[in-house]
Amino acid sequence: MKSVDSAKAVLVVVCIALFFQVLNASAVGVILPEIATGISADMSQVGWLMTGFLLVTGIAIPFYGRLADRYGAGRLFVMGVALFAVGSVLAGLATNFQFLLVVRVIQAVGGAAVPGLGMVLVSRAYGPESRGMALGVIAATIGVGSAAGPLLGGVLSELMGWRSIFFVTASVALTIPFTIKALPKFEQRSVGSLDLIGGIGLGLMVAGILLIPAEGSRAGWTSDWVIVGAVMAAVGVGTLVARQAFASSPFIHRELLRNAKYLALAGMSFSVMAANLAPLIGLPVLLAFSHGLSSLEIGLVMVPGAVLSAAGGLLSGRLTDRSGAKIPVRIGSLVMLAALFGLSAYSGSSPWIIAIFAGLMGAGFGFVNTPLAATISKLVSGEMLASALSMNSMLFFLGGSIGTALLFAFSTTSGLADGSLNPLHSGLAAGFSDGFLLLMVPVVIALGLSLALPGVSGREISQAEKITTPGEKIVEGVPVQRWVPNCSVPWAPESVETVPTIGD
Repeated sequence: MKSVDSAKAVLVVVCIALFFQVLNASAVGVILPEIATGISADMSQVGWLMTGFLLVTGIAIPFYGRLADRYGAGRLFVMGVALFAVGSVLAGLATNFQFLLVVRVIQAVGGAAVPGLGMVLVSRAYGPESRGMALGVIAATIGVGSAAGPLLGGVLSELMGWRSIFFVTASVALTIPFTIKALPKFEQRSVGSLDLIGGIGLGLMVAGILLIPAEGSRAGWTSDWVIVGAVMAAVGVGTLVARQAFASSPFIHRELLRNAKYLALAGMSFSVMAANLAPLIGLPVLLAFSHGLSSLEIGLVMVPGAVLSAAGGLLSGRLTDRSGAKIPVRIGSLVMLAALFGLSAYSGSSPWIIAIFAGLMGAGFGFVNTPLAATISKLVSGEMLASALSMNSMLFFLGGSIGTALLFAFSTTSGLADGSLNPLHSGLAAGFSDGFLLLMVPVVIALGLSLALPGVSGREISQAEKITTPGEKIVEGVPVQRWVPNCSVPWAPESVETVPTIGD
């Protein structure tokens, strides 16, 4: 019972940190006009508060995963939360654009530790039989934070000013003492050198890929920053490919890239997030400019998506533990397709009809998101788990950023034409209607990739299918040690228990 209670403590501290990190990311977009007024900056400048945050987060996520393989996820997670809190306080005190941009970068460096490493810590605390449920709680937290951000951002900005958002997110620092006690002191770690050159190549590639759509949709696809992004991406890809071919221990584990199931799961993560994040960011813009809603009213329209995303994540987690990932992933993908078609057809209709389809979108995403992370945690051995889940989080992040940029670019271009591609659409926002129709494509891709998911149950992944490092032997019945929390309160000590395989 003690180990069960303390595993829950790990889940609680991870979810609290994750909620504040997601809340911050989703709330700042709503208050950018107020920030611009408060620090005497124009909107082109404050746009970099989001772009810079996205760039640094996308680069830092895989670095945290690789470092966690070597030094342990727990200490890096705590350091990340502390740095995020410091950045939040400084952001609330900022008086000019330059200083605010610097501290947003600090926020991003700290906050990037939370998503991928949080999943690693929870995956190690829970056994295969209940891991889906635990990751479902994490998915629910992400859904609630994403949808609550715009609502809370609008309300706090109107009542107490834009600085209050940063001070609220800084309160995550209060959880650090409990987090230190709840997380492991000793973790399984890999050996070998860190491929810094390969990591820089990956960082350049990610930064370039993020910069191209971010600046292309805002400044034009032939702007200087788009060209810079293309060059960065090309150099990064070339460097990464060379290091993967010739480095003795490349930044991305070769075993991950050679495994078709992991690549399919990663591709699904990229695709479903491209389709999910774009409506979360695009709908508030649609509701504000085409329907004239206030920040509070927009937040209320987004609430059903948050609630159903949380419910879908929890339900699919339990379903994954019982019957595997295929069923919930396919159900969720079909629901997302229906929701996107509905948003395309009724984007110019009543906001409350839009709220219904936004709710369906949240439910569908919740059903897809949890099984993917749960299956990866069962497919990859403990030594590479941090890297595998962090790479998955990076692809989640990349997919969402690219999907959002494409939605705005396509909706702007399509909006210049008469009518919508969807014959059922009528009224306002024809451009957004076409954009939502376009987002059905990555969901169809994810549905096709679901054919590669493991069989009946994620627990039945064979030992031969598990991804292991060279020289790592998996012998059924031979016990190995894995850290399992063994305390009833977050500040009690840990213990080690015997488990049957390395692969969990």
